[in-house]
Amino acid sequence: MKKSTFNLIFLLRKNKPFNNGEVPIIVRITLNGKRAEFIAKHNAKPELWNQTKGRATGSSLFAKSLNSYLDRVYINLTDSMRDLEERGIEVTAENIKNNYLGLMEHNKITLIGLYNEHNDKMKALIDKTYSFSTLQKHYSTIGHLKSFMELKLGVEDINIEQVNHQFLTEFEFYLKSEKNISNNTTIKYMRNLGKVVRNAMSLGYLKNNPFSTIRYSFDEVDRNFLDENELRTLIEKQLDNKRLDQIKDVFLFCCFTGLAFADVKSLTLDCIYEANGNSWIRKRRQKTGKWSHIPLLNTAKQILKKYDNLKISNKGLLLPVPTNQKMNAYLKEIADLCGINKNLTTHCARHTFATTVTLANHVSMESVSKMLGHSSILMTKQYARILDKTVEAEMENIKDLWK
Repeated sequence: MKKSTFNLIFLLRKNKPFNNGEVPIIVRITLNGKRAEFIAKHNAKPELWNQTKGRATGSSLFAKSLNSYLDRVYINLTDSMRDLEERGIEVTAENIKNNYLGLMEHNKITLIGLYNEHNDKMKALIDKTYSFSTLQKHYSTIGHLKSFMELKLGVEDINIEQVNHQFLTEFEFYLKSEKNISNNTTIKYMRNLGKVVRNAMSLGYLKNNPFSTIRYSFDEVDRNFLDENELRTLIEKQLDNKRLDQIKDVFLFCCFTGLAFADVKSLTLDCIYEANGNSWIRKRRQKTGKWSHIPLLNTAKQILKKYDNLKISNKGLLLPVPTNQKMNAYLKEIADLCGINKNLTTHCARHTFATTVTLANHVSMESVSKMLGHSSILMTKQYARILDKTVEAEMENIKDLWK
């Protein structure tokens, strides 16, 4: 294989002097006999230039500064050649020059451009691979990125190669300090951005992973759930307002089935089947794609029966479920009316099913995990609580052993 020849020299264009007597410096790259040239950002006077060395002569501050600049150009151009080799791009004199000047196609790839492309592809896969709520989280992330770059960097977009460790740490700090976003939510935004960065790496737009030296740690969160007394209070509470009564029914249905909001909202008659003398829900979780198999308890059956004659939509939906935002707002009203001093949300119902309805009544962790549609039992443990009455009952079994 023939060895390639690379040469880099600096020349003066003496036929085009400026008024102050200086002339442009030409950077000439030669590779395998092919040349590429461009004009450097600095000029020099011919009488202060050593043509053989391609450097300024003398020890003046100007000469030292100019030679230092030319040394950096030389190093950066050799780095440009190695960069092309690592990316698998043809190494030519013209490509070395263009890569150095930022004129290659991969130099034109921007962060927001890549993120928009990611979101467009995700949008095309809604209800096939992704849920709309997942896409909304990426829309929120890109919105924060735009406001961060405009406020802190004074630009609307940046080259993807500018996404480095410093950019990431400053963006994280911005989310927490300027936007007052919690640590856990900030980490979720950073992980959304991480997905786009990994895509850029797989496409060859980034050589190194800027997240490689960054470690995130979630704060432990005490997730809300209703205890047995609070759950019974809610069941027995009579609400004259039809809207609130429907919201209460949907919330209770989730408490006794463990369904997430997106799954109860899309629940249809096709999801209900009979087996072994009992009614079951069989539904694929929208978030994970895992199947949930849930026997219907009496409370859940009664709620479904209550809405038997209600034609909610032409899609055959079984329950009157509003938007998640509206439902959470109405749940706050219901909590006040019931004297429940907890922040009721749709996810609180899922925690209540895992803790109060099932695990506290000796349903195994494995069964609860299957009903919740979790991909790992470790996820179920995040929902589970060891209640005082469970500890008391288990300790009751051994109290006579130690007299």
